[in-house]
Amino acid sequence: MSKRLKKKKIKALAAETLRNIQIPLDFHLEKTNVNMIYDFIQNKLIIDVERLKKARKEMRMPVTLEAYVRALVLHETGHYMDRDALWESVPRTIEIHKKKREVPYFERAKDLKLFQLDIEEHEMDYTFEETAWRNAAMLNEKYGIVDKESFESVKFESLLSYTAVYNRDLLIYQKLLKEDTGKHLAV
Repeated sequence: MSKRLKKKKIKALAAETLRNIQIPLDFHLEKTNVNMIYDFIQNKLIIDVERLKKARKEMRMPVTLEAYVRALVLHETGHYMDRDALWESVPRTIEIHKKKREVPYFERAKDLKLFQLDIEEHEMDYTFEETAWRNAAMLNEKYGIVDKESFESVKFESLLSYTAVYNRDLLIYQKLLKEDTGKHLAV
C-alpha cells in the first residue's frame, strides 16, 4: 500500500473510531516522533503516521493496523476523559521542568533530593497513562471497537515504553536512598 493510501486509511480509522465512541475530538497529522498524542491544551489528537507504522512493527506480538490505530485512539481519548486532572497537574509539571532544566540529568542522578523530581514526574506520567488505559478499556467494552487480545497487546507495549525508563530511574533512586540512609546511620 502506498504511503498516501496508508495515511488516508489511518485518518479514516481515527475518524471512524471517534465517531463510533461519540467523542467529537479534532485530530491532525504531524511529525512528532510519538505515534499518537492527545494535546489537552489545544484539545486535539495528533497522529504521526510514520512513527505509528514503525511502532506497530516494533511490537513483540504485532496487531493489525486497524486494531493498533483504534486502540491508540481509544487510549488518547482516555486522556481526553481525564482532561481536568491533566490541567490540574500543569503548575507542578512546570515547576518540575524548571528545576530539571537548571540541573542536568547526570547531576540529578547523584543527588537524592534532586532526583526525587525525576521519580515524581515518572509517577505522574504513569498514573496518567494507567488512567487513560482504564478509560479506554471502558470505552472499548461499551462500544466494542477492538478485540480484547489486540487491545491488551497495544496497552502492554504502550505501558512498557514508560516502565523501562521509570525502572532505570527507580534503581538509581533506590541506590541514592541507600547511600543517604548509610550516611545517616554512620553519624
